[in-house]
Amino acid sequence: MKASRVLLVALATVVVAPVHAHAAPLAPPATHQQTSTASPAPGNQPAVSGDEAELLYAMERAETELKRSPLLVRDPALNGYVRGVACKVAGDQCANIRVYIVDVPQFNASMAPNGMLVLWTGALLRMRNEAELAYVLGHEIGHYTARHSLQQWRRLKSASAWMSVFQLVAYGAGAGGVAQLGTLAGSAALFKYSRDMEREADRLGFASVVSHRWAPHAGADLWARMWREEQTRKYDRPLTLFSTHPASQERLNDIKAASMAMVAPPTDLGRERYRAAVHPLFPKLLEEELAQRRYAGSILVIGELLEDAPTEDQGLLTFSLGEAYRRRGLNDDRAKAADFYARAIALPGAPAQAWREYGFTRRDAGDTATAMDALRRYLRDAPDADDQAFIRRELEKIGGSP
Repeated sequence: MKASRVLLVALATVVVAPVHAHAAPLAPPATHQQTSTASPAPGNQPAVSGDEAELLYAMERAETELKRSPLLVRDPALNGYVRGVACKVAGDQCANIRVYIVDVPQFNASMAPNGMLVLWTGALLRMRNEAELAYVLGHEIGHYTARHSLQQWRRLKSASAWMSVFQLVAYGAGAGGVAQLGTLAGSAALFKYSRDMEREADRLGFASVVSHRWAPHAGADLWARMWREEQTRKYDRPLTLFSTHPASQERLNDIKAASMAMVAPPTDLGRERYRAAVHPLFPKLLEEELAQRRYAGSILVIGELLEDAPTEDQGLLTFSLGEAYRRRGLNDDRAKAADFYARAIALPGAPAQAWREYGFTRRDAGDTATAMDALRRYLRDAPDADDQAFIRRELEKIGGSP
């Protein structure tokens, strides 16, 4: 992982809080007196005195680095959409919040106590609709309004761990290289919220989602899928989401129970609105997901996306499943990949690469005529592809002309 990505992951997971464009620079920390944990007044940043000033100064440094990151997604339409949902959820706290979407192919959202809300693109791939996005943003804004980050900061200080954490957060961006940045990323786990804090954030997020007429079951649906994905990582690190948000069946049951207890619950999922905003990124998000080489999780995620995908996405998702099996290459994975490629080319939305991979599978099976037809179709559909010369040589090897 490149140093810039390590730094961004570290900054985005250190603590959790909301979104607006230009926070005034904060002075370095001066005192250690205690301050209130009440929510900031609408339109105002939290007071910058006492122990809170230390944390806010650190987050200001982190936000400055984030704004310069090449991983920041700057697409105006997507940012405007996510910011609009965040502001709707935040209500009178909207003026305190600044939203940043960063190109990290894992599921996570975080909120810093200075109003910096960070959403990773891996979350956009895994969400199904606007209601799920609203629930995630509402949960993080719930951490902000309840001042959970400040409470955790004070806990760390009382445990004599605060100095090393503060120094890493505030100054790690400018010195120390990859090793120090890796330490910074590891320090994020120190801010893991308690179950009581998670329940409170769930409650606040749920209340905001329902008050704006989004379907209340969205949070439970999303959490259940993320929990299933976590179960695929038997020999790998936990999902980033579960490094900072304690997971439990009890918590999932609480979210389900709150939804089921409602009489005549709202039903708006906002699926089409969400798809219109996110769909242009879909091919890129899928490729970045596969590039992580965590194929068991990717097969689950893509397979579940395919189960209820609109017709126009089925070819792309089916091809992506084939890619996951081909790249993993275990046992009968190659045969599974060949089957998915064959299905993909018959579905709407299949990318040109599906014809290329299908052609290779037919070549390997000895079906020369079909292989040549498929590879020629790829050349026609992707005339500017970087591998055009390679494909032409392959056609010559098989025995035909390009």
